[in-house]
Amino acid sequence: MSKEADQTEPSEESLREIPEVDFSKGIRPNRYANLRGELERAVYLPKELWDHFGSEEKVVEALKRLADASRDEGGRGAAE
Repeated sequence: MSKEADQTEPSEESLREIPEVDFSKGIRPNRYANLRGELERAVYLPKELWDHFGSEEKVVEALKRLADASRDEGGRGAAE
């Protein structure tokens, strides 16, 4: 075997060939959730339900109405 095949660490020359990249300003994956405000839960809807409501606002409005109706009928409703 040659000396290069036994080498476990990269040589100084090969390290100089790798460009330096600054990842310090990268975005954490959970940061996207923080950009949406007070998002606490995710709800996944079948396509036909999403198509029926058409927007996130309409879905949230419908869920709030459902929770209110449930509460009015003596149910627990939304988190109190």
